[in-house]
Amino acid sequence: MPLQAVHETLDDIPEQYRDLYTEKNGKHELTGIVGVKTQADIDRLQTALGKERDEHKAAREQLGMWGDLKHEDVVSILDRVPELEAAAAGKLDENAIEEMVERRVNGTLQSRTAPLERQVNTLKTEYEKALQERDALLGEKRTRLIHDHVRKALVNKKVIPEAHEDALMLADRMFEIRDDDGAIVTKSDVGVTPGVDAGLWLDEFGEKRPHWFPGSTGGGAGGSGRGGAGGVPSGTGNPFSRDGWNLTKQGEILRTQGREKADQMARAAGTTVGGGMPQAKK
Repeated sequence: MPLQAVHETLDDIPEQYRDLYTEKNGKHELTGIVGVKTQADIDRLQTALGKERDEHKAAREQLGMWGDLKHEDVVSILDRVPELEAAAAGKLDENAIEEMVERRVNGTLQSRTAPLERQVNTLKTEYEKALQERDALLGEKRTRLIHDHVRKALVNKKVIPEAHEDALMLADRMFEIRDDDGAIVTKSDVGVTPGVDAGLWLDEFGEKRPHWFPGSTGGGAGGSGRGGAGGVPSGTGNPFSRDGWNLTKQGEILRTQGREKADQMARAAGTTVGGGMPQAKK
C-alpha cells in the first residue's frame, strides 16, 4: 500500500514506517522525511495567509477614512487637540493664544525652511569643494609658470642639467608671482635679494651652489665670474666688472635692488656706481 501524507489511525500505517509519522490534531502526519510538506502543512499556511489578507484588508479599510491625509498631517492635527479643547471650553487667555500662534508659526517656518537649509548645506559643501579644486589648479599653474621661468634662466646661465631639479625645488620656496604685473620674482625674507628674476637670482645664489656650474672654481674674484667677495658676483656675473660691463644691467640693479646693493657690486668689481669701467688686471 502506498504511503500517504496523512493517516487517520496509526494502524493504517505499515509498521516499518510508523516512526516517520507524528500525531497532530488527532491524525498522523508524515514528518520524518526532510523537505516533504504535508497537506496539513499547506492548509495551515493557507489559513495563515488568508488571515493576514483579511487583517490587511481591514486595516486598509480603517485607514481609508483618512483619505489623502499623510501621517504627518494626522500628527499635526492631533497636536492641536488640546488647543481645540481649550478653545471649546473658553479657557484660552491671551498668553495661551500667543503661545499657540508662536508654536504654529515656528512649525510652519521649520517645515518650509528645512528643505532650504538642506539645499544650502549641499551648495555650501559643493562650493567648498570647488574652492579646493580651484586652489589646487592655481597652485599647479603657479608652479608651472615659475618652473618655466627658472628653467629658461638655468639654460641661459649654463647650469648643468644634473642641478636643474635641485634649483627648481629651491625656486618653489623662493619665488612668487606678483599680483600687480604678473612678474616672477624672488620673495622677501628667503635669504636672497627680493624682487629679482631668475637670472639675477642665479648670479647671486650661484655663489652658494658652485657645483651647479661647469668648471666652477668656487670663490674668488676671478675665474668664471661666479664668485666674489661677500657673495657679490664678479666677472661676467657682475655688470660693474670689466668682463661683464653692462650699463643696462647696472641701471636695473640700481632700480630693483637699491643703491646699497649696487654700491656693493661696484666696489667688488673695483669701480663705483656711475664710474668708469675697471682697469684690466696686470
